[in-house]
This record gives sequence, structure tokens and C-alpha cells, in this order.
Amino acid sequence: MYRQRSTMYNYDIDSVDGIDKLRERMDNAGSDVTAWSHILSDYIQFGNNKIAKSVAIFNMNSASDCPNRESDNCQVPWEKCYAGQAERQYKQVLPYRRRQEYLWDCMSAELWANAFAELVSRKRNDVTAIRFSEAGDFRSNADIIRVNQIAKMVDVDVYTYSASDYLNWSLADSFTVNQSNDFSEYGNRRFTALPEGSELPEDTVWCPFDYSDKSGDERPKCGECRLCINPEGPNVAIEIH
Repeated sequence: MYRQRSTMYNYDIDSVDGIDKLRERMDNAGSDVTAWSHILSDYIQFGNNKIAKSVAIFNMNSASDCPNRESDNCQVPWEKCYAGQAERQYKQVLPYRRRQEYLWDCMSAELWANAFAELVSRKRNDVTAIRFSEAGDFRSNADIIRVNQIAKMVDVDVYTYSASDYLNWSLADSFTVNQSNDFSEYGNRRFTALPEGSELPEDTVWCPFDYSDKSGDERPKCGECRLCINPEGPNVAIEIH
């Protein structure tokens, strides 16, 4: 039986839409990695408007439950948070991401990595990277440790963006961390969200996806562009619209 205490969350996990079905699937999966791979497949997205289809996206929590929501840590105001907007606009998004969080908390790094390898083996298209936390953020050092373990076991690059500057990011030696505030030095580079019309800071380049939109050029998606995926490279900036 796979269960997490309701007290782990700041919401009632038992009332999340679809949680009972997810729990039943997890219970039935037992130690069968293939069964787990089918569960994980339903909670991983491959690409979106900005991210290439070769990049897997997995959230450890929702924007609504983000540990940095409406705090000084996050450089994007809550009303302009894209992940938050999706959760407010589409009623199915928040419970889906809360089920992702539950699934994440119930899977070991080894099980997650093995299930991911199984689901990738069934895909026709190449998978080149995993982005953790398009919505939400890292909650604890345990999240960093688990992602780091996964990064050592999978055959693709792993990257993230985080405003959780208060965590121990020295634990992340096997995946790329884009630092989302300047409260402390952590990660591989600074990723800055600037007000529209701002000047570009020194040692920083515009996100090619953003810049190409302004210039009218074809927009390279994240994954095609590897500025945020490669551990070495310049700081990157986007404009808040």
C-alpha cells in the first residue's frame, strides 16, 4: 500500500480529484516497474508552447502550493505566474499537479528513474532532457537529493529553475540549476525575469525564445536551445509580460 499522511500537505490530499484512482493504480503496481512506468507516463508532459517535445516535464508540486508563492524569493508576482494562471483558468490543472506531488512523494529515486527509462523505451521520438518543476519549486533538501540521484541514473540531461535559495544546492552536483533570485549564490547561472523594456544586465543574454519573438525570427524552443540545460554558459534573462 502506498500512502502519504494528509498532514504532509497544506491541503486535504484525500479530497483531491482523482487521488483514489491514482492510489488504486499504485497499489496494483506493486513492484512492477512497467506498471509504474504507465502511471508515470500519465503524469509527465513532453513539451509545450515553449519547451521542445524532446524534453520531459515533471512537477513536484503545483504553483498554488509553491513554497515561494507570494514571497520575496520569487521574482514573478503571483498574478503573472504562468503556472498559477493555468491552475486558476483550468479546473483540472491543480488537482493534476497535486496528484503529481503525491506520486513524487511515493516514489524512490530508483523507481522513478527505472519507470522513466521504461516509458522512454516505448516512445518513438527521442527524449533529450527532463525539466523538473515547471510549476511549483523545490520544497526541501530531500527533493534536491532525489532529483540528483535520478540525474545520475537516467540517460538524459536534467535541469530546473528554482527560487528556493535557502536550500543546500551543493547537493545538486549532477543536474543543472538555474538560479531564480539573487539572495545567495547557488546553481549554475542566474535566470532573471525583467520588467518589459528593461536593459539587459552584463554577462547576460536574452532567452532566444523570447528574443526571437521580438525579432520575428523562428523561435527555438527550450531543448533545441540548450542555454538553460548546459551547466556552463552565460546568465539568461526573459521579460515579464
